[in-house]
Amino acid sequence: MCMSEAAAGINATSLQPVPGSGIQVLSYIQGVETTVGVTLNAVLVSLENFAISVGKDAIVFMLIIGVLLFYTRLNTLLGKRLIEGGVIVGIFMLFVLPYLTVAVASC
Repeated sequence: MCMSEAAAGINATSLQPVPGSGIQVLSYIQGVETTVGVTLNAVLVSLENFAISVGKDAIVFMLIIGVLLFYTRLNTLLGKRLIEGGVIVGIFMLFVLPYLTVAVASC
């Protein structure tokens, strides 16, 4: 069950204050909740984009260092592992990550 479905299941009419009761506390809380939700969503989207760009930079860094270590024969085993890791992380970010972000966004 998604969080939006759980929130939709609450009976909104039972939570409304009595008309003419003075302070509309519930309306104020709902307004604050909406503002916080929108702000957190914007922060999460920007963090997701930041993580993707850092991941792409990490792939390039791993491949360059791996190629340098492997072909200069300084540390061939580490170079080979860095190249393999860069390729695996690149494949993950290219093919798996877009499906994960769509699956999380649809929930």
